[in-house]
Amino acid sequence: MDERFHEGIREFNRGYFFEAHDILEDLWHEYRESDRLFLQGLIQVAVGFYHFENRNLKGARSQFSKACAKLEPYQPIHQHVLIGKLLVSVNRCLEVVRTAERGEAVEFEKFEIPKIQYTNQ
Repeated sequence: MDERFHEGIREFNRGYFFEAHDILEDLWHEYRESDRLFLQGLIQVAVGFYHFENRNLKGARSQFSKACAKLEPYQPIHQHVLIGKLLVSVNRCLEVVRTAERGEAVEFEKFEIPKIQYTNQ
């Protein structure tokens, strides 16, 4: 995979979700291989967490839902990325979003945003 893939993941893991999205999207626009949906799913995870941090619940829910649908076929591991583990975290966050959308109190600050992990880490 292109070095931009790893750079995008590094930015994601630093909490720079918009930057991660930009980097991965640049790669996605050029990518014509079978991993195009995989990349798109990771982009949507990054955008979802960007919305989550900004309390845009509708945007977060939408992006997380789309990302899960795209990434599910790539479980448990794809391109050395622990997709199954990432999806568990994204689904947990999706539940937080749904809880907040129902008007229930949510402590966003206490939610730990996951890191994208590789198999060799």
